[in-house]
Amino acid sequence: MNEDNEEIVRLTHRLMRAVQERDMDLLEELLGDDFTLTTGRPGAEVRSREQWLWTTERYYRIYEFSFDELAVQRYGDCAVVRSRYRQKGVMGRSPRNSVFRMTDLWVLHPEGWQIHVRHAQPIEGD
Repeated sequence: MNEDNEEIVRLTHRLMRAVQERDMDLLEELLGDDFTLTTGRPGAEVRSREQWLWTTERYYRIYEFSFDELAVQRYGDCAVVRSRYRQKGVMGRSPRNSVFRMTDLWVLHPEGWQIHVRHAQPIEGD
């Protein structure tokens, strides 16, 4: 894996640690202005940056997480990250113990890499 891809892998882990620790300053830095999260959950199929940050700060709690797989494909100043991610956590009082297939789009800006798009799909039966 080349050095640029290793940086994206580190940032992907750093992003999830920031969610786990509710490090809102770091999340503000890592999320692009037009960030969206697509989950397909009824009533919250697509969340804006503001909605996701608000939910993360108040209701979403990750106790443990890991990446079973993580692959980076670079396209100039963009990188697509495909991963198999697992977590133990809660959203409010609802368990969020799941395995997901995720696809992220990171973009390199003068101030550094930012994530702009995340699609997270739970894997059934896992």
